[in-house]
Amino acid sequence: MRCWRLDIRRALAAYVHDELPAHKRKQVEDHVLDCGDCRTRLLGIKTGHKLAGQLSAAVPDADPWPSIEAALDRELRTDSPKPLLPPEHSPSFRDRILRPAPAAVILCFAIVVVAAVIGIMRARGGQSIDLSEFHPVSVQEMAYTTTPHVVAEGYVSEVGFNDEDGDLSFRLVDDLRQRDQFIVCEIIDPIKLDAPAVGSRVRVYGVSRYDGQENHNWYEVHPVLNIEVVQR
Repeated sequence: MRCWRLDIRRALAAYVHDELPAHKRKQVEDHVLDCGDCRTRLLGIKTGHKLAGQLSAAVPDADPWPSIEAALDRELRTDSPKPLLPPEHSPSFRDRILRPAPAAVILCFAIVVVAAVIGIMRARGGQSIDLSEFHPVSVQEMAYTTTPHVVAEGYVSEVGFNDEDGDLSFRLVDDLRQRDQFIVCEIIDPIKLDAPAVGSRVRVYGVSRYDGQENHNWYEVHPVLNIEVVQR
C-alpha cells in the first residue's frame, strides 16, 4: 500500500544527508521500521547518494557555448535564402531565440505547462485515492489504533493555522459541548482541500500520527487526504 506520510517522505533526503534534528531522525527511523514503501524510498535515496559520492568531479576545459553558437550561426546563414547582413549587424542565435515573437510563444507555453502541473496536483490532492483502504475509527478509538490509514468522523470544533509550520488545521470532536478529547487534522501542500465549516459533521480520510509528547493525549490525522460532509 502506498504511504501518505508526506512529512516523512519529504524528510528522507535530509535524513540521508544527516540534516535532521534528533527528534525528527527518530521519527523517520520509527516510521520506516513498519513502512515498506518509505523503506524502499529511503534505500533508493541512500543508493543514489552513495553512487554520487563515488563520481569524480568533472570540470570542462572551456565554455563550449561560443563554438556551438558560431556553428549554429553558420548553419543558419548557409540555409537562409535571404542576403546576409554585414557581420557586425548579423543577429546571433541567442538574439533570434529571444526576439519578441518567439519569446511570447515560449512564455505562453510555459504558462500552459505550469497550469497543467498545478491542475494535476490539485486533481490528485485528496481525490485519486482508494477510500476503501482506510480503516474507520472514532475519536475515542484513535488513542488505540495502530492502523496508518484511517477514516474518522466527528464534528468540527475549530479551524485555524498550525503555529509551527503554518498548515491549515481543524479539530474533530464527538460532541461540540465536550471538546477535551479531539483529533487534530492537518491539510498540507500539495493536497488542496478546503477547510470544513465549524459545527459541521465530516468524515476525514488521512494518515494517523500519534503525538507522544507529554500532556498530548490525542492523535493527529496528518495529512488529511479527503473530506466528506456528513448530512444529518
